[in-house]
Amino acid sequence: MEFKTDAIVLKSVDYKENDKLLTLFTPTRGKVTAGIKGVRKPKAKLNFASQPFCFAEYVLAEKNERYTVTSAYLYDGFFALRTDITRYYAACAVLEICNALLMEEERCDGMFIACVECLKSLSLSDDDSAECLLTFALRALRESGYPVDLDGCGVCGAEIADTPYFDFEFGFFTCKNCAQGERASQSNYELLKKCEGLTYEENKTEGGHKRALRLIKAYLTQKTEEEYPCFGEFLRLYE
Repeated sequence: MEFKTDAIVLKSVDYKENDKLLTLFTPTRGKVTAGIKGVRKPKAKLNFASQPFCFAEYVLAEKNERYTVTSAYLYDGFFALRTDITRYYAACAVLEICNALLMEEERCDGMFIACVECLKSLSLSDDDSAECLLTFALRALRESGYPVDLDGCGVCGAEIADTPYFDFEFGFFTCKNCAQGERASQSNYELLKKCEGLTYEENKTEGGHKRALRLIKAYLTQKTEEEYPCFGEFLRLYE
C-alpha cells in the first residue's frame, strides 16, 4: 500500500551500501522511520529527499509495518541555512526538539506547522534566531503536554513584576513572595512572554536571550532526558 504525506526530514543515516534510513516528521502520523534506496549513488534522483531539513511531499510504500520512500516532490530544502552557521544550528535544534518530543502514530499538525514556519523564518528572514527558536520551542512544548505557563504566578496568580522563579517540575513561574523553584531573571521571563505572543515589557528584555535559551534547554532536558547538543552549540555561537 502506498500513501502520500507531507514530511520534514529530521535525521538521515547511512544504511547498507547505497541506501539511507530517514526519520520523517509527518503531520498526521508523527515520527516515521522510512528507508530510501540508492540515494548515495552519484546523481541519484532522490538525493534531495534524504537531506535533513528537506520539506517535501513523500510517497511512502508500507509493507509489514515498514516504510520505503518511492518518490518525493520538493517544497523547500531551506538551503540558505547552510550559509549561516548560527542559524544552521538553531535549525538543527528545531529538528532535535521535534525528534525528542514526537511520538509515532500521533497526529501533530500544530507542531508541524510551527516547525515549517520556524525553518522558513530562520532561512528566509532577518528575525532574531534565538527568538525564532524560543517561539518554536514554547509551541512544541505546549503541543506535547509540557507547556510553560507565563500568565502570572503559578501559585498565587499575581502579576510577576520582578524577581521571578521557575518551577521545572510544573513548568510555571512564581513571584518572589511564593518563590517556588529556581530563581530566574526578569529579562528571560519578559522575553519568553514576547515569544509566546503575550503582553510584555520591551525595556526589560535586554540581556534575556541567552538566559531564556538556557532555561528552555534545561526544561526540555528534564522533561525528555535528552541532551540537545545542537541547541547547546547554538547557545555557544549566539551573540
